[in-house]
Amino acid sequence: MKIESFETSKTTEFGDLLSERKKDKELKVGLLAGAYFEYYRMWGDAYEQQIHDDMDLVAENLRKRFKQVVYPGLADTMDKFASAGKLFLEEEVDVVVLCQGTYCPDYMPLETLGHMKDVPLILFSTQTEPNVDPDMDYPQIIRDSAIIGLTQLSGALRKMEWFDTYRPVVGWLDDQEAYDQIERYAKAAMAYKNLQNKNIGVVGHVFRGMYDFEHDKTKVKGNLGPNCINIQVSHLVDIWEEVAEKDILGLVDVVKQRFKIRDLEEEDLYKAAKLAIAMKNLVERFNLDALCYLGQHHVEQKTQTTAYLGSALLQENDIMTISEGDVHGVTMMLIMHSLTGVAPFFGEWGGFDYERNALMIEMHGFADPRIAKDPNDIWVTSSPENWGYTGNGFSFEFTGRPGPATIGHFIDDQEGYRMIVSKGEILDLPALRIREVNLRIKVDKPVKEYLVELLNHGFSHHPIIGYGDLTEELAYIADLMGIRKVFL
Repeated sequence: MKIESFETSKTTEFGDLLSERKKDKELKVGLLAGAYFEYYRMWGDAYEQQIHDDMDLVAENLRKRFKQVVYPGLADTMDKFASAGKLFLEEEVDVVVLCQGTYCPDYMPLETLGHMKDVPLILFSTQTEPNVDPDMDYPQIIRDSAIIGLTQLSGALRKMEWFDTYRPVVGWLDDQEAYDQIERYAKAAMAYKNLQNKNIGVVGHVFRGMYDFEHDKTKVKGNLGPNCINIQVSHLVDIWEEVAEKDILGLVDVVKQRFKIRDLEEEDLYKAAKLAIAMKNLVERFNLDALCYLGQHHVEQKTQTTAYLGSALLQENDIMTISEGDVHGVTMMLIMHSLTGVAPFFGEWGGFDYERNALMIEMHGFADPRIAKDPNDIWVTSSPENWGYTGNGFSFEFTGRPGPATIGHFIDDQEGYRMIVSKGEILDLPALRIREVNLRIKVDKPVKEYLVELLNHGFSHHPIIGYGDLTEELAYIADLMGIRKVFL
């Protein structure tokens, strides 16, 4: 059998696509704990043991958060720093956490860091206790003086233009908030690294007139990370035509059992289920991590239904999905999902609520049903828009569970990429009965001022909304990407 391109092959082996989806690499953290051998001569073996015990406590706290921590032991000589660098390379650590148990001259940790300039770096400035003990002696002061060595090291890194994206964290040896911050930064670095292996299947093009998120797939790969694989709508239609009748009827039964239904006929459910199965089969055939499609006058016209059931079910299976050709938006969805394990919302700015200082966001007919405020209040209903199909279409109607959230997206302007980052709170309100998934999300700034600023910055009309405060993580990822960021 001759190997063919995925565009022509009738098999599942292609010469121009990987035969298996790349799995996310599990985060491996390298701990570089330093000290200065000179102090042992001054204050003896017991002092040396104290420093070892302090750094072992750091390692113990990291192991509570990360399954894989590579700790070569305390590095207090040049040979030990060099060995640590070689070990980190051999173990292929993804992030280095650097701390010091005493002041340590900058040239010593630089020996390690010189081996791994492409690995994200977190500087952890720590001391034994949160407060200054008025009865401490000078050896204790040195034990708490890592800040001397780390300010020295940070100055050297800036002068040498090494590790421009390093992140500092400050706390004491058992300061759990500091370790939480280290965890957030490390996971953000890993999310960015895993993004490089993601494949976005793109069916169709950007909806006409939406210049704000027109994309260049070369720039997407070069600046943001994922691969864009252009898939002809004929690939989807060929798969759609081959969907088995029993599978369609089986999914229709599942929809009837799971959700309340209104304003739909049996034929509407049948068509939505057929397309949903085709979308699932397309993702599996081409080993995609995300699917970006154009519904209007494209997929909808070809299949005579909306793609919203398929989109929701894919997201339930951790395949991020978006419509209108928004590659930048689905890239943000991949990042937020990687950070939280929860599928974010894809929506449009839908208006403002002055009294609640909130924005109304509508979701183009789908979201992951697992994030509904009330699973018993999820409606399957007719679609409010018709772009060339017969019948009533298919749409979800519900609102998301309340709580802190983050709004993000990318835009590519004449100066390159920018990332928008904004905090918000999904309000605990009933769903609007508009035949769409919808949210009302409170923002920190006065809502009119917020929208004026949004318009002044010229951002996309699609907000991506993830659960939790992800602002620090997104800002770090923007720095790793080497792109600008805007906080609203």
